[in-house]
Amino acid sequence: MLELLGIGVLLLPVASTPGDFARPETVTLRRVPEGGIQPQVAVDRMGNLHMVYYKGDPGHGDLYYVRSRDGGVSFSAPLRVNSIVDSAIATGNIRGASIAVGGNGRVHVAWNGSHTLTPGPVYGKEPMLYTRLNDAGTAFEPQRDLIQMARGIDGGGGP
Repeated sequence: MLELLGIGVLLLPVASTPGDFARPETVTLRRVPEGGIQPQVAVDRMGNLHMVYYKGDPGHGDLYYVRSRDGGVSFSAPLRVNSIVDSAIATGNIRGASIAVGGNGRVHVAWNGSHTLTPGPVYGKEPMLYTRLNDAGTAFEPQRDLIQMARGIDGGGGP
């Protein structure tokens, strides 16, 4: 199991074979790229690590995605996940974005949106945002609000 620490580091099990994280022999401490916080990691069928992390002001920041094919020793160049700058949040009981990798390898990310996206009085009107990696794996699709009718989410959600 991957243990994530919100302080900008994560504990990665070192698998004896690619993708075999069921019984790690050792655990390695790694810093989140670029000083990011609230890392969330998913592992695909091939053993690749997919990570999303937060950067910026706690009330309005950005999410970034990186991939590692070597167990977290090195990471790809970061891609910004949110299509609207400063539209993510990392305060209170918000524990960061959630990441999932589908059977076809496509990365999905969901997160609580910033108050900056809702004009006027904001309490209870925060968006729950979602995007996924494009077919080419080079960028994320434009974010969209999953909440269509009822409002009042508090604490987080997931893909």
